[in-house]
This record gives sequence, C-alpha cells and structure tokens, in this order.
Amino acid sequence: MEFVADRRVCRRMPLLLLALAILGARSGLPLDEPELKAISAEDLFRNAQASAHRGDHEQAERLYRQLLTAHPLILPARVNLGLECYWRHKNREAIDEFQKALKLRPREYSALLFSGLAYLDLGEHDLAQKQLFTAARVEDREPLLFWALGSLAMIHGDADDAVYLLERSVALGPESVPSVWLLGQAYARLAYRKGKQPEVPADYAGLAEKTLQWLESRQPDSPPVHVLMGDVFAARDLTSKALTEYRRAEQLDPNWPGIHVMIGSLLGALGRWDEALAELHVQLRTSPDDPRTLTEKGSVLCRADRYQEALPVLQKALGRDHSNYEAAYRLGQVYVNLGEYASALEPLERATHLEPDKSDPYYLFHRAYRALQQPEKADWALQQFNQRKGAQQ
Repeated sequence: MEFVADRRVCRRMPLLLLALAILGARSGLPLDEPELKAISAEDLFRNAQASAHRGDHEQAERLYRQLLTAHPLILPARVNLGLECYWRHKNREAIDEFQKALKLRPREYSALLFSGLAYLDLGEHDLAQKQLFTAARVEDREPLLFWALGSLAMIHGDADDAVYLLERSVALGPESVPSVWLLGQAYARLAYRKGKQPEVPADYAGLAEKTLQWLESRQPDSPPVHVLMGDVFAARDLTSKALTEYRRAEQLDPNWPGIHVMIGSLLGALGRWDEALAELHVQLRTSPDDPRTLTEKGSVLCRADRYQEALPVLQKALGRDHSNYEAAYRLGQVYVNLGEYASALEPLERATHLEPDKSDPYYLFHRAYRALQQPEKADWALQQFNQRKGAQQ
C-alpha cells in the first residue's frame, strides 16, 4: 500500500471568510519501507482517512496520532494529522505537525500552504506571508493559495496586488464565492479610491457591480451580498448605507468573519467612539491577537485623542504584522502626540517604506524633527509632505 495524503474538497472559514480548499499533499513514502508493510499501519491509515471523509475529524486525529506513535516518519500521515487539527480549529497543534512534516520534506506543499492558513487564522501575518510565499514557489496553480495571498494584500490595504492575486484565484476556481466576493471588494476600493490611480486602468466600478450581480444570482440576500454592498457604499463614503448593509449581514450570520471590525470601523468614521470600541471588543474576545482588529482599535483611540490607551494596542498590532501601514503610521502619530519624538521615527520610517506616496507620515516627521531640534530634517520632511499632498489633489 502507498500512503497518500488526504485529497478532498473542504470548507473552512480562516480569518475573514469561508475558503474552498482542495488539499494538495502530493507524495507518500515508498512502499518498500519496512514499517509500511505492517498491516496494522495500513489499517490505521485507511481507517483514519475513512473517518476524515465521514467528517469525524476527532476520530481521524486520534488514529493518525496512534499511527505516528509507532511510525513517526510516515510523511502523509503527519500532514493529514496537521490538517485534522486545522479543521478542528486547533491551529497551534496544526502548525506543530506541519513543522514536523517540513523537517522531513521542506518543500511539502500542503504543509506550507496550510501552516500559512493557520498563521493567518491566528493573526500572525508575518509568518503567514512567509509560508504562503514559500508555497507559491513550490506550486502556483492552487486557488486557495491565491485567495490567501489576496486576503493578506487586502489586509495591508494593497488593492492593486489583491486584484491580481484574486483574479488568478477566480481563474483557477471560477465558482469560489469567497474569492469572487473578496475580488469584488478589491474592485470597489480601486473604483472609489481617492488621490491615487489604480496601477492598471479599468472600469472597476463596473467590475464591482458585475461581481455583486454574480453573487446575487447564486446567493441572494446572503451575507456575502450584503457585505459587498456595504463595501461599495463604504468605498463611496456612504457610511450610513454601508452600516445598514453590514448590520443586515450580521443578522443573517452573527459569526461572519470580521463583521464586527467592519461595523466598528464605520462607527469610528462617524465619530461614535464608544460604539466602535464596543464592536471591536466583541471581535477581540474571539481573536484577541488579530492585527487588523487591534489596528482598527488603535485608530479609533487615536481619532478620539486617547493616545496613551492606543500605544500598547498599536505596538502589539505592528509586532504581529510588520507590513501593516496603518499600524505603523498610527503608532508614529501616538508617539508624536505623547511627546516621545525619537520613538516616533522608526514606525514612521516603516510607514513611508510601505506606502511611499502617502503624505501624512511626512508631516509627523516634520513635527518630530522640529521638536528634536533638527531643522534641516524638519524642512526636508515638510517639503516631502507638500510634494505628496500636491500630487494627491
């Protein structure tokens, strides 16, 4: 018997939305390994696979553990054990198993992909990005991989990259509602983004509308439809209408991933600080380390001039996601407003590296350098601010 890692279509909701996954562990150990000839090992593997296909992931996990206790070098069993932990939302245990598999075979695709997804679930975006990029170097025809990379791009506010990645995900899996929905969100951001033209010219408003029609034809009056409608309204600064759509999505599915972050962000934009923070705290009860939620909370606290409260929140957010422009910029803003001007320089440097065309960090640089009595750098920062501000108008 050849031991082959499980391949099945699975439904899961890592981080922001439901993802459709086709498992991709491609290889098994050679049949002539002595331990693989034991009928008990073969039976355990078959029974574990059968349990997984029945949806009994607890039993499958138990059987894979039993098999690996006796035969720890069976790679497909190790990968499948990681997958069973992942389906049961045991992300740390899943990552541990995938790391063991990667020690046996560093380019094992499923272990790379799903450890990236597990890190994404945990809000550890730096580690997620590293694993997903490595997976992409091994294989680049998996819709779920490009959905995950597109999700990270959207989290980081890079709709241009997200469109490229999500269009590839949809091309590989054209009936994937999660990929189409997130692609529609990216189209909406590009269609109504102010001050910066998309890298690739297109009728993004029309594409967002077509995406919405596609979703309505398949899942009318569903959370994805109302969330995408909310995204379009939010991108157009029609905040009250967007809030109505998000609330409708929440009524239909209170557990829709990220819905409280979306609602909290809009309430913050309306200046309803306490209501916004209450929504974000709901999200943080289930995902206490999620950088996106932490960043939004820090941003709301900044807009409410509660900088001392925002400081540890934004430090934690940036510590878990170094590619987060908003967290870096807001942390620099906090330090400047608290009078800790030297501490502001590092996060502001990061912000300008992540978004070179943004003007706001340079004004904070100007304030910091002026307070630090470095007039030449202060004048340079003000010049950079004015140049970018003029380009955005």
